[in-house]
Amino acid sequence: MSFTFDIVINPIIFSVCVLAGVIVGFGVGRVKLAKNRAINRQLENELMDAHNETLEAQRAYVALERGLEDQSIPVISIKVNSTKENPKEKASK
Repeated sequence: MSFTFDIVINPIIFSVCVLAGVIVGFGVGRVKLAKNRAINRQLENELMDAHNETLEAQRAYVALERGLEDQSIPVISIKVNSTKENPKEKASK
C-alpha cells in the first residue's frame, strides 16, 4: 500500500485568501501611515513652539538693549590692548 499526498488548491479559496491579505495589509499600512503623520505633526508643532520661544526671547533681549541705550549710564569699556606686551612674556623670552 503506498501513501500519496496530493495538494489540492482550490482557486476560489486561494483568491479569497489573497484578497483578504491585500485588504489587511492595506489597512495596517494606512494605520501606520496615519500614526507616523500624527507623530510628524506633533514634532513639527513642538519645533514651531521652540522657535516661537526663541523669537520671544530675542524680542525681549532687543527691548532690554533699547531700554539700556535710552539711559545715560556711563560705561567704561574694559578691553585688553593686544599691542602691549605682557611683562611676564618678556621675562620668559
